[in-house]
Amino acid sequence: MKYLKYLKYFLIAWFILTLLICLGGIIKYNIEVNSYISKKEPEVTIHPSDSINSKTEVYVVGTVHYETEKLKRDSFYNYIHKISPSLILYESDSLIVRRMTKRIDFINQLMSAFKKENKVESFVSLRYLKHHPEAQVLSYEWEERDAFHRTHNYNSFSSKMIGALLNSYRQNVLTSEQSAVMKKYSELNTEYFKIGRNAKVIYDLNNDRADSITRERQFYHYKLIPEIIRERPELEAYKDFVPLHMQYWDTRNKAMAANILFHIKRNPNKKIVVLTGKTHRYYLIDELKKYQEDLNFSVE
Repeated sequence: MKYLKYLKYFLIAWFILTLLICLGGIIKYNIEVNSYISKKEPEVTIHPSDSINSKTEVYVVGTVHYETEKLKRDSFYNYIHKISPSLILYESDSLIVRRMTKRIDFINQLMSAFKKENKVESFVSLRYLKHHPEAQVLSYEWEERDAFHRTHNYNSFSSKMIGALLNSYRQNVLTSEQSAVMKKYSELNTEYFKIGRNAKVIYDLNNDRADSITRERQFYHYKLIPEIIRERPELEAYKDFVPLHMQYWDTRNKAMAANILFHIKRNPNKKIVVLTGKTHRYYLIDELKKYQEDLNFSVE
């Protein structure tokens, strides 16, 4: 009985300590947010024509989700502030975005508080809302994304599948044609990761060359690589997963583009900034350009 009493005290102490750590993390996060969003606004000259638009202007801004040594939050904020949009579209589902803008996303706050990296999009969006209360931040993500990830354990299984193929490549068991594809894929991967790692200004993420490298890299990742996996007997365990992997990128990006188009229709003659991971930028621009004339908007 004495041991049960001690166990009870231990569990109570553990619960209180855990609660205090969680509360401390949330407080720490909110102090950091408040400090950032209260920063003085950059000085930008606004021309009269900026406030009178004859068509909707859409700016697809490729981002890094966390600050790097060379690219900080202020670079993104200053760029968006200069555009002065009425609407920022945020790459998360509607529930997450609502909680983020209301500052009640406590689980995300807690997780962010103990990360070494500094988040970009949420801090930038909250700062913009503070200084531009007439603006909105809304979601455009594929609403089924998180459910899809959980149902299929997508991120983990996809990573293991690609890793298994890379292992076959290193062991030199692929055909010459398959090895050539893998060699090119490795080269594209190197260039792709350099884009984010070496970027110093927004333009380094948002230009034709970066889009071209990313477009080709994703074509290999979601089209050519899965075809090799289908052909390899040692990768039999992943063959049922291949169709899911091949469909995922198109399904997600087309849904995101459709949601952006929905917001474009509802916001005629406004400026809209789409904050997106740099990998999605080329795809979203390609999709949106198909509807520019019909819906009277520009995209860049």
